[in-house]
Amino acid sequence: MKRFGSLLIIMCMMAVLAMGCGSADPAAPGTKAGEKVTFRISWQTSPAGDKVNLELLETFKKTHPNVEFVVETAESGKYPSKISMDIAANNIPDTFFYWRPEPSYGVDKFIQAGALADLSEIKNESFFKDKFAEYAVNTSTVDGKLYAIPTGYAFIMFLANKEIVEKLGLKIPETWEELVNLTNVAKAKGYIPWGVSTKPFASGWERPLGYVFDRFLTSRGENGVLNAFAGKAPFNSPEAIKAAEHLYDLVAGKSAPDSTTLDDTQATSKYFNTEKAVLYINGTYGLPTIKPELLDKLVPMKFPPIPGAADNNPIQDKDLTEVAYISSKAWADPVKKPILLDWIKFLCSQEFSDAKVYKNQTLTPNQDLKLDPTRVAKILIEAKSLADPANQVKWPLSFANPERKEPFYSVYSEFWAGKYTGKEFAQKLHEIFYQK
Repeated sequence: MKRFGSLLIIMCMMAVLAMGCGSADPAAPGTKAGEKVTFRISWQTSPAGDKVNLELLETFKKTHPNVEFVVETAESGKYPSKISMDIAANNIPDTFFYWRPEPSYGVDKFIQAGALADLSEIKNESFFKDKFAEYAVNTSTVDGKLYAIPTGYAFIMFLANKEIVEKLGLKIPETWEELVNLTNVAKAKGYIPWGVSTKPFASGWERPLGYVFDRFLTSRGENGVLNAFAGKAPFNSPEAIKAAEHLYDLVAGKSAPDSTTLDDTQATSKYFNTEKAVLYINGTYGLPTIKPELLDKLVPMKFPPIPGAADNNPIQDKDLTEVAYISSKAWADPVKKPILLDWIKFLCSQEFSDAKVYKNQTLTPNQDLKLDPTRVAKILIEAKSLADPANQVKWPLSFANPERKEPFYSVYSEFWAGKYTGKEFAQKLHEIFYQK
């Protein structure tokens, strides 16, 4: 009976082991039989972006059927608050798409709080190494540690409607004087020079500001434009005043009267798509808002050198605009980490890049990104050919204290309306940003 009892125990143990081994899910390392693993994922909502992201999740789940994604989204104006509140409450999503790790939107504080995973261990893995452009990896790295996976980048497209320019008896401007003259003639002839929104947090109207101030202050050294917006350098210097005066010549009084009430998409639809406006400036992410039949009339331009500026090398506002983060808590979870590693590999795949580029018209910062001319607009390829070789210009307001942006936008809106001279505007910037 003792031998029988021992044999029975052994048989039961073997049966249990067999059951466990036979039903384990190969796509779920570290999980028990049939166990579901829940991942919270978050992104900023948009009709096209939502559709593509949901399709990508379904693709990933084909190889990880045990993974259940809980999707959390918020519209653009509320998304930063959602993520900040999640981190403050120690309720951060396992993975989420967000802006690059810079002070804008508080990402530097997220890192300091230990909320974001240090992903440095993947830097030399074959799926990541040499996959992305150098600037994208550098931007994703803070104090030598990799905190983000680059997933999207944009450059600013500066476009002119060539038919309107020809009607005005002018040519596509190549010099600063020709550009300013185009805006003056267009306004005198009843056109709107700049078909942009001047509403706070709109994208396009900030770009001339960055271009002009970068030319005069440069993006290097203690007097650089990034330091100025970060409050480390004065705005009432002779160079900054000259920049403000040139910017005044270019934009003051040259947007639509109701531009403060429209967002970027509305301004494009109401003025640029109806050919009431001559110039368009915004990121590549705004291209889908331009009506297709207008695209062949558009010419991409370089932002021209400015007389008297300290730096007139070719520059282009281009940078990493979307990255994916992993929460440090999820990365430390022995069950979740292997699946998150597969998720990162998926973000680095050609399949992911193609979906972003061709389904959502969002460029990815892949080292070897080549656009298929049969699947994207010709104007995008032409504009990219100008952006690729140009020196990178970072968005200066990403270095500004978030609390100072609200008073800045109010003043900047008034400046576009022509309320302040260049010198007065420079002094206003000094009062808003400079921290002694």
